[in-house]
Amino acid sequence: MKKIFFAIIIMAFCINASAQIKKRSTDVSVYTGIGYKFVFLTDPQARNAYPFFQLSKGDFLKELDGFFGVSFNDRYAVEFSPAYLFTNSVSSDGFYFQDNSGRRFYQPQQTRLFALPLNFRFKYFPFAEKFSSTLSKVYFGAGAGAIYINEEMTNQIYSDETRLVNLGAKTYENNFWTSNYELLLGINSFSKIGFGFELSYRFVPLNQPQN
Repeated sequence: MKKIFFAIIIMAFCINASAQIKKRSTDVSVYTGIGYKFVFLTDPQARNAYPFFQLSKGDFLKELDGFFGVSFNDRYAVEFSPAYLFTNSVSSDGFYFQDNSGRRFYQPQQTRLFALPLNFRFKYFPFAEKFSSTLSKVYFGAGAGAIYINEEMTNQIYSDETRLVNLGAKTYENNFWTSNYELLLGINSFSKIGFGFELSYRFVPLNQPQN
């Protein structure tokens, strides 16, 4: 379904490998790293089309992240974070969808979805002065930027979930640029070669969410 995926909010976990220093100084420092996210769609209709995990296929929504950051002092950092979100997961259960032709039952046969978020992110470490405390590693943040979306889905279309009346097959496809916004909560190890965990919440507004 063209653009159905982005009538959603995304929640994700990520493991980062960063080049941050153990104790932040007042001097500017540069760090970089990569992350891997598991993506969960909070909109029910979008989640039906692109399931979080498809047991029969072993496929799921995932996202690869890179980040290039500058730490200005103990509390503040700014990052550029390009990412690649993708899946070929197919919903074996099918789903109802409302479009210009009315409400129909769709059985996906083939899907392709990928997105390229290009975000600038701001991180704030509220407990940074307590270097001996685990809380000093916790950060909050926000990000915004552009995102490229490319989607294609081929469906068998039925009048209802009994699948007794086949209305034919149709392929939906679309690609476009739009904006996206995210909120962050995470924790870093702050070692020279370290790791971290992040929970992020991404919102992508659409002009035509029903399509």
